[in-house]
Amino acid sequence: MNRPSALLSVVLGLGASASACFWESSEPPQRTVVVEPTLPPAAATLRLRWSIDGRSDPNECIKAQAANAEVSVVDRFGREVGAWQQPCGYFTMDVPLTGGTYSGSAALLDSAGRPRTTRVTVDTFTLGERDVIDVQVDFPASSFL
Repeated sequence: MNRPSALLSVVLGLGASASACFWESSEPPQRTVVVEPTLPPAAATLRLRWSIDGRSDPNECIKAQAANAEVSVVDRFGREVGAWQQPCGYFTMDVPLTGGTYSGSAALLDSAGRPRTTRVTVDTFTLGERDVIDVQVDFPASSFL
């Protein structure tokens, strides 16, 4: 056997023996745990609708330089639950709440977030756990700053 053939036999022999080797890991197999999401309870909804001097025309927002409407909601103890904003020209906003008794106020804001109106009152309302209540507010000409 010549030298290149002997070398080839050794390489092939090592390759064959290496491919026959195997070992087991001592680590236990990993388990996949699937967690099903828990959906929050369906919220009650305050559907706030607003108008400007009795009109729901997006041009009124432009004339008033009002970029957004903001509603602030307080619970029956007077603690603020939150404040939400929506573009003025939408003239409606859905606010998710839990069941309870609330009141609040709304204002129109310019593009920098500064008030364009005084705050108008959102009268007291009560929501059941999955209720949707429509509340209308108007920003009369006299409310503009």
